Amino acid sequence: MKSVVKYVLLLVVTSYVATIGFWLLSQRDDFLVALGVAVFLGSLAVWSFVLRWAKPNRPKRKRVNTSTSSATLLFIALGSLTGCTLVEPGHVGIKINQAGSNKGVETAPVLTGWVWYNPVTQDVFEYPTFVQTAVWTKNTEEGSPVNEEITFTTKDSMAVSADISLGFSLNGDQVPAFYIKFRSDDLSNFTHGFLRNLARDHFNEAAGKFAVEQIMGDNEPFITEVRGRLQEDLDPIGVRLEQFGFIGAPRPPEQVITSINAKVGAAQLALQKENEIRQANADAEKTISRARGEAEANRILAQSLTPNLMEWRRLALTEQAVARWNGQRPMVEGNAGGMLLQLPLQQSHP
Repeated sequence: MKSVVKYVLLLVVTSYVATIGFWLLSQRDDFLVALGVAVFLGSLAVWSFVLRWAKPNRPKRKRVNTSTSSATLLFIALGSLTGCTLVEPGHVGIKINQAGSNKGVETAPVLTGWVWYNPVTQDVFEYPTFVQTAVWTKNTEEGSPVNEEITFTTKDSMAVSADISLGFSLNGDQVPAFYIKFRSDDLSNFTHGFLRNLARDHFNEAAGKFAVEQIMGDNEPFITEVRGRLQEDLDPIGVRLEQFGFIGAPRPPEQVITSINAKVGAAQLALQKENEIRQANADAEKTISRARGEAEANRILAQSLTPNLMEWRRLALTEQAVARWNGQRPMVEGNAGGMLLQLPLQQSHP
């Protein structure tokens, strides 16, 4: 009976020492990790000495067997209390204490590398810290095999459906808070459960401020408000939105699409007519400007035709005609109503 009590007590103390050693091995400081190795080696040496000191006085052959059995039991106990897992790059691990005064989540997350823990009283959960993507669409061949489109109601009481694309990442320092809230390392349940429901609520809240034309047109203010509301709720649990927006165009009721298309068509037709009027006005202005230019030229010409100028022109023409006369007698053409004197002119030679 004393032997059983001794080994139970040995197992309890060994478990406590192993927990301290695991904690030291999981620290970020190299000195503490080395100290953890020293704790394990020291505990082996101490308990080997304790077993030798506490064993009963028996014959030599049996004493050797007892010592071997005790050492084997010690190594089995330490082996059963030893757990190790590898946290890959791009992930972060947290250690959960299931027993003891520190029961619960350890506040400091483990970064990457080998993590030592006590599998009897501790668990390790691993989370990715790289960007996770999600799509919530009507198309069952994209994203989830069920219809996950988001539906919301606008300011003018129009129901609009939309496909949403979202990217997010976890803040490694806040992963313990994430675990406390969701108690799982399955991000799929979080993405298509909590996160989608939260996004849908904020779409409905923000859409009440916008008309359907604003959501179908320049919808950046709408998306910005929804994203801001969503990020505000995700900050306490360490989730950061990396990308957020519509996939394609939102889908309002068919009559709204018809009305919007008619409005756009009317606007385009009005713009075309306006451009035609502008072109006609430009052509008219061009014609008027040309006529004004010709009229001004004629006016200036008319003002320049003074009697003296006309006389000078007549004399100039007469001098030119006389210079070209060949000396023959002039011929008279016409009748009693009017006669024209024609001078025979010299033939010009090239």
